[in-house]
Amino acid sequence: MTNATSAPLPSITPLAGTKPVLRRIVVLFTALVAGAAGCLIAYWTWRMVLKLPLGLDANLRLASTVAAPSEAPAMHWWVPVAIAGGIAVLLWTILAAHARRISLVGGSAAIVLVSILIFPVAAICVEIAGITDNGWPSIFEFVGAMPRVLVEAVKVTFVNLIYCGLITVPAAALIGLLLAAFGRMMVWIVERARVPADGEAD
Repeated sequence: MTNATSAPLPSITPLAGTKPVLRRIVVLFTALVAGAAGCLIAYWTWRMVLKLPLGLDANLRLASTVAAPSEAPAMHWWVPVAIAGGIAVLLWTILAAHARRISLVGGSAAIVLVSILIFPVAAICVEIAGITDNGWPSIFEFVGAMPRVLVEAVKVTFVNLIYCGLITVPAAALIGLLLAAFGRMMVWIVERARVPADGEAD
């Protein structure tokens, strides 16, 4: 009697435990894709919207073929791009990745926030490049310059959102929505694929 009731349990439990693992793998994959989307948005914003050069030359001046020497100094393009990618992964994990499913609204909001935050990130990178043009200042000078840097970042964000926000924000929302829908579809396919295996094990 006891052997008859307990015999099927070892074959069912491992299969049931694979679903959360597979779901976590899908969430991790979509988070990495969201990070890649954040990197692409950041690069496009850096080059096409803000029209900043790829980086500084050996003399710490703007590349003359891209920008005039009188313009604000820039930083290497991969710095804001990497920051935006990391922010995208973090926001996706917080807003979109839930225990049972990927949130469509959360995924859309995550990419929208990335498309907005890239402006202050880029402005801060440019301002820091200007501060450190002749070498790193003392900690007191650096901290003292931070209020001006943050004010400039807010200005850049405000101006650019008015200038191109009507295009970038809806586009980012659509990208986040499609990515979240793709993640949901992957979860559904994985869970549906486990159903025949469960049936065979039973």
